[in-house]
Amino acid sequence: MQASALAREIGSRRWLSTVEATIDGRVVDVTATSSGRIAHVLVAEGDLVAQGARLLELDEVVSASTRAHVAIHAPARGRVVMTHRLVPGEWASYGQPILTLLEDDDVWVLARFDAVDFERLRIGQSAAVRAGGRLLAAKVCALSAGDLTAVLDFVLRPIALQPGLIASAVVVADRHGT
Repeated sequence: MQASALAREIGSRRWLSTVEATIDGRVVDVTATSSGRIAHVLVAEGDLVAQGARLLELDEVVSASTRAHVAIHAPARGRVVMTHRLVPGEWASYGQPILTLLEDDDVWVLARFDAVDFERLRIGQSAAVRAGGRLLAAKVCALSAGDLTAVLDFVLRPIALQPGLIASAVVVADRHGT
């Protein structure tokens, strides 16, 4: 949905519409710390994990007759957003990405505006964001004049929005039209 259509949908106030908007967040790729067969996958996509939590176990071949279990731990607190199709019994190589975490389960919106609308933006202005089939409240929390981009922070932390998701957003112009 285009930002102008979003503005019509949620009311007749004065709106500043984005040219483009995407969901962003700190993504952490977790890699295998040794090579071995995947013995146990202990998490699934969507799970919240604490820093240091066991994510999966590998059976590492130390010698022809000796095997060791190697646990892969979460380097940060977050939500598992991708497990790279981990299947017990398959081989994982040292350094291979095995899953992806959204650090702190925190996402925000990078919203680009045209120059005229960008000049009217202020920190703290209210916004509405449509992403993942939902309409969510946000606030302008940072501005970058160099690329006409604003960072919109969600009022309530949304679950299941992932970085890279396309969004549309409108910001409420203040009562003086700025």
